[in-house]
Amino acid sequence: MLDKPPGWPLLTAFSLAVLVALWWASGPYVYAEFVLWVLFIGGFLTFVWTVRAVVALIRDADAIRHRKLRWFMPWIIVCGMVVAVSLDWPFRVRFALSESALIAHAQAVARSGDVWMECHQVGLYPTCWSEATPGGGARFRVSDPGIRTSAGFVWSPAGQMPEDDVESLDPLTGPWYAYSGWDKW
Repeated sequence: MLDKPPGWPLLTAFSLAVLVALWWASGPYVYAEFVLWVLFIGGFLTFVWTVRAVVALIRDADAIRHRKLRWFMPWIIVCGMVVAVSLDWPFRVRFALSESALIAHAQAVARSGDVWMECHQVGLYPTCWSEATPGGGARFRVSDPGIRTSAGFVWSPAGQMPEDDVESLDPLTGPWYAYSGWDKW
């Protein structure tokens, strides 16, 4: 069994691990959980693949030569993830698909002038805290499942930025900014 090329269980595990990593890479900032996930889950899957490859090389090296694609399919999947994350495609796609909902939510929060503590699904981003900011803008925190963070978006058509607990503020497009605050870890 160990000398056979990776089958559906291992390829599915690699694919699911990559999908979770891509989802977490689509947030406003790279989450610490993304790095831990890649290190620990990626490390474990790499270990399993390496053990299988070494056993297969010892028992029957021709088995690897004749089925190269199946042996290297996990690495093709991982390389696809590395390219996508390097080019920031997960974030760009998720943000583009959500932008109209984000604008509508930001305008509603800005008009209200209040802090919203209730959770909303805004496009593809779950938010559980939103507030109006000076100059008619809005700020809201992204609350992805399994993530505890104070990162999110600032929508500021007037260009005024909140300065209270924002550690990092990066321009995205137009009046949009990604912010990261202190997570109190």
